[in-house]
Amino acid sequence: MKPLLNKADALSFLFIGSGFSRRYLNIPTWEDLLRHIATITYDDKYGFIRAENEASKKYNKDSNYNKYMTYLCDIISDDLDKTWYTSDKFKDNRNKYEDLILHQHVPPIKIEISEYINSFSEYLPGIEQELESLNKLSTHSISGLITTNYDNLLERIFGYETYTSQEEILFHSKYDVGEIYKIHGSSTFPESILISTADYLKIEEKHKYISAKLLTIFLEHPIFFIGYSIGDEDIRSILNDIQICLNTEQLKEIANRLFYVVWDPDEEFYRESKYTITFDSGKSLTIRQIVLGNYSFLYDELAQNKSKYPIKMLRHVKEDMYNLLLTNDPDQRMMLSLPSDNMTAEELKKIEFVYGFGMMERAKNGYRIVSTDEIYEDIIFDNGNFHNDLLVAETLPYALSKSGGFLPTRKYTSQFNFDELPEAVKNNCLRFNSIQKILSHSLWLKKSRLSHDKTFEEALNGNEKNINLALVNYTKNSIEDLGGYLKTALKEKNYKTNTDLRRLIRIYDFVKYS
Repeated sequence: MKPLLNKADALSFLFIGSGFSRRYLNIPTWEDLLRHIATITYDDKYGFIRAENEASKKYNKDSNYNKYMTYLCDIISDDLDKTWYTSDKFKDNRNKYEDLILHQHVPPIKIEISEYINSFSEYLPGIEQELESLNKLSTHSISGLITTNYDNLLERIFGYETYTSQEEILFHSKYDVGEIYKIHGSSTFPESILISTADYLKIEEKHKYISAKLLTIFLEHPIFFIGYSIGDEDIRSILNDIQICLNTEQLKEIANRLFYVVWDPDEEFYRESKYTITFDSGKSLTIRQIVLGNYSFLYDELAQNKSKYPIKMLRHVKEDMYNLLLTNDPDQRMMLSLPSDNMTAEELKKIEFVYGFGMMERAKNGYRIVSTDEIYEDIIFDNGNFHNDLLVAETLPYALSKSGGFLPTRKYTSQFNFDELPEAVKNNCLRFNSIQKILSHSLWLKKSRLSHDKTFEEALNGNEKNINLALVNYTKNSIEDLGGYLKTALKEKNYKTNTDLRRLIRIYDFVKYS
């Protein structure tokens, strides 16, 4: 393995499967995930068995695993729908994900799967050495990651730019460095999760396009498959599409850069061999198999191959260079914006050069990809350091269309005359011109039926405080009570929101800056 990595002219990509998340967070398998959903769907212990029996009448689990599992999901999902919208058992999640349910019609099973997966946040004991070795990889040694997992473990460890849906992978500019591609969706966004029969039909429709997008990665980088069974249908499908595109010489070359990692608790060190995958067409692909009992060995070996510069910095450089080439204006200039907030002092000291193309292509193109999370975070912590004119002109029209208009904007629009705003931003200001418009219909009814105005203290000390805080009548004098709460609830160093918190941020933004 080491001689082959030394020959490689690019850093490695990791292709991560469910076994990886199970190893570190005890994330359930696909089958155990559906077993859990069945448990909360049915009132007896036989519900999952009944669903399994029904699914097995249509598909053989051994020979048609994906179709069997997606059909099993369909059965359980249909039964969950019958109770989820009315049962008190699911009331909290209905309130929490009201926007997704009413406006995007996200199936309840995806919401429950998302909630369940996100509940696994603690690392398992006994893997501290592996995690230490793994964390060392994130700064200089791994170019990117591809995964079919829904959980957020990779984002936590690597902190790379993350694409959470097939549409993002297909239609957004990729730089193949400092990026995570979640090709089956993310538990952060329940609507992106692909798990049903209909979802897998979409996967089949798009997998050749996804494979084509990934082809350059496979041709240029060593690839390590970790946490997968080599018989996994998704992996075989992608590898089959890729090998179809290659000639004999290219297949021989790529075989030296594909590593299938197998865990064997009885293996004291590691052993390496070759493994041949045969496809239905009769063609085959030979890759290298690594069997080990401790993943630290693999991570430490991968860490030996290092980029001179931090991966996150390289991604920004590549992005800025790409955007510079896109411009058709020869007078345009570019300034490289280093991600200093995500780099240690030691890493910043090691930077040996700064691009000197002038300014300011990054400002024009970069502002189009400011994320909605960055906007929400900036409202509370004022840490975005945005150029306000560019944010309003470039970011908001695009971000509003992607978020259905549910975005805090008053901090930025309050510095403009209304007539100077882009049309999409004007329309959004008119659409959400009162607290009533920000609240959902059910919350506004709840507020209107209160026997007295709810105080901040009552909302804070009661149940469902993130919902009840939205019912308080705030003024400019009292809005910082909510701001202080949000700063405490949303840690700046570990920023993470949900639907209820985003609603509160929009209320805070509206009252403070209107």
